[in-house]
Amino acid sequence: MLVILRFICIIYAMDKKIKYNKYDAGFCFFGSIIFPSVVSIIYMVLATIIAMLLGANIDDLSNNQVFIYFSLFISPIAFSSLFFIYNKKAKINWVNTLNIKSKISVLNIVLCVVLAFICTFGFTDIVNMFEAVLKELGFKVQNDLPVKIDNIGIFFLMIFAMAILPAIFEELLFRGVIFNGLKDYNKWWAIFGSAILFSLMHLNIEQTVYPFIVGAVLAFVMLKTNNIIYPMIIHFLNNAIVIVVTYVSTVKNLQPTEFVLSVKSVVFAITYCITAILLIALIIKFLLKKQKKDSYTETKSDIIIEDLPKLNTNINKKYNIFLWAGAFVAIFVWVVDLISGFGA
Repeated sequence: MLVILRFICIIYAMDKKIKYNKYDAGFCFFGSIIFPSVVSIIYMVLATIIAMLLGANIDDLSNNQVFIYFSLFISPIAFSSLFFIYNKKAKINWVNTLNIKSKISVLNIVLCVVLAFICTFGFTDIVNMFEAVLKELGFKVQNDLPVKIDNIGIFFLMIFAMAILPAIFEELLFRGVIFNGLKDYNKWWAIFGSAILFSLMHLNIEQTVYPFIVGAVLAFVMLKTNNIIYPMIIHFLNNAIVIVVTYVSTVKNLQPTEFVLSVKSVVFAITYCITAILLIALIIKFLLKKQKKDSYTETKSDIIIEDLPKLNTNINKKYNIFLWAGAFVAIFVWVVDLISGFGA
């Protein structure tokens, strides 16, 4: 993953540098909601045309394995396109802005691995409890992976498409642009606001609790280390662990344990959750090594932006509607998913 990221840095690094602001955060969040839909529509049109040319049954397209495999890359393509196009148009040297070229701490990497395991297993019961409550209320929970991981080839495909690529491009957007941009308000809004937006980006009720919790953890790690690499490591391991567990369970034909609502199970779930939060807070506050941002030469573009604070503020106020528009669209889709789940 780090090799891929370093290669991307060499290709896309630019000369100019500005800081991310509220406008950047708002536009990129709006784009994170809209772009995947645009890419999905384009993909559907192209797939339909190809199916027609090959004389295939268009109605069976959604069940075609090749079609499903390629669809795994829709979100990574959308997020990567959004990130690189926006940074190019905004003339942002994101490599320096996100401190990617700074020295990586081995201690921090080890601690990030520990944090990933704590997040994955420490919050499992609280998430299962949330889903159990939804089921009890009549909601049809659908949280299966889009592809059955029953062989080693599919396993590595899923690691690449659903662990490596999301860890890079979702982090570049959410802990890179959005988190740093929201710091125009304050650090707490940046942390929890970016976590809320990260949760909303998933557009369904099943993926509401866990993305918010992990999103907040990733934002705290970004705040402490000032380097996007560490949230990427945690994000990758979170997704990879789920894929590994799913693969092993599928191959060995193991059935997942159903969470049963009871006083005992709820108490244990809350206890595990609180314990995980305390451990994470301890690691982030006292053990993670804080890294200062690499110094850089101030460019003409930086001076212009610093000398025009009023103009910058007016731009943010005028265009920050993208932030609320994105939130509105995401909440609307979330509500539709909620209603359809109860109606299923």
